[in-house]
Amino acid sequence: MAGETKTGGEVAVKKKGTLSDFIASYEGDFAAVVPRHVNVEAFVGLAAAYVRRDQFLRAAANVNPASLILALRECAVLGHVPVPKTFALTAFNDKNAPGGKTIVGIETYHGVIERMYRAGGVQAVHVEVGRDKDPVLRWNPTRMRLPDHEFDEFAAPEDRGPLKAVYAWATLMGGATSQVVWLNRHEITRIRAMSASARKAGGGNFWGPPWPEEGPNTVPMWKKSALHRLETFVPTSAEYRWQIASSEAGASTGFVGIPDRPAREFGPSPDDVVDAELVDDPPPPPGDPGRREWDDVQTAQPGSGVKP
Repeated sequence: MAGETKTGGEVAVKKKGTLSDFIASYEGDFAAVVPRHVNVEAFVGLAAAYVRRDQFLRAAANVNPASLILALRECAVLGHVPVPKTFALTAFNDKNAPGGKTIVGIETYHGVIERMYRAGGVQAVHVEVGRDKDPVLRWNPTRMRLPDHEFDEFAAPEDRGPLKAVYAWATLMGGATSQVVWLNRHEITRIRAMSASARKAGGGNFWGPPWPEEGPNTVPMWKKSALHRLETFVPTSAEYRWQIASSEAGASTGFVGIPDRPAREFGPSPDDVVDAELVDDPPPPPGDPGRREWDDVQTAQPGSGVKP
């Protein structure tokens, strides 16, 4: 079966072997689309480690490997590497997909912010949620330059009440403020409903389908919704344009308009999903459902009939 090629979705499943071997066989495909700042070998290694440590992803990759390659290709095009912080790989049950499972790539709100900084057009990106019991939370675009928001930064989220609104804006390189994006609960509910209808409900293991009205993943999804709207008003890039411009400027004379690196004024939020360090899990013990999946010990071509 080593030379077998079959079509799955938009990619050809073309090689048997370990999971790492399978992903590495598409290194040329990824190299053709990744921006220059992404090391393709590191990309492939991180992708293999990501899938190996997650039994849901291994199960989906085992029966629907094409969906894995499509998700990784999307990650590569955006200029990310496959890590949960910026681009999450999520397994879903899908009765219409091969084997009843599919893998979907999800860009996190950190990933959206990262692309904004790569474009070299912003100094800082600001995104915050407001809650029902915050003393001040208002926004009038005809009278205010920025939202007026005051809250007790030492209060627990539950003490501040349910989520009420989310807003985002960027400080541009010249010091000006971008368009402010403001989404209230009604608008977020519409976005959430559209997301739920577009994605199949079933065995997702990262965000979970659909994203909940309240919970540990809710704040990141609210922020991501606002940042996607902000993309309309600020430059974004899969590649570090400031790095390219700085390099080109170095070949000319006297140009110092591009900083060495963009300022970053955002950091981990206490509401963020905590990501585990990327490490390889040991092979599943005998009797574990994941034993039949790729584990870099036993090789098998999905659909080939070869029993581990």
